[in-house]
Amino acid sequence: MSTASLGASPRGTENSPKDHKDELARLARYFERLAASGFYGKILVSFQNGKPCDVRIEQTKKLDEL
Repeated sequence: MSTASLGASPRGTENSPKDHKDELARLARYFERLAASGFYGKILVSFQNGKPCDVRIEQTKKLDEL
């Protein structure tokens, strides 16, 4: 067995810690854009294997905004 295959994901889908930080930074930029646009609602972020995989947004409008 070669040392290159030790600890490797069987599917080759594991990301490095840098990739996880990039994903979280991307998510933070998205939140900043929502906040800048005056977003009013709820955001649910689902994680799988320690990294964000789904973002669910429930946007609410106040009656006087309709």
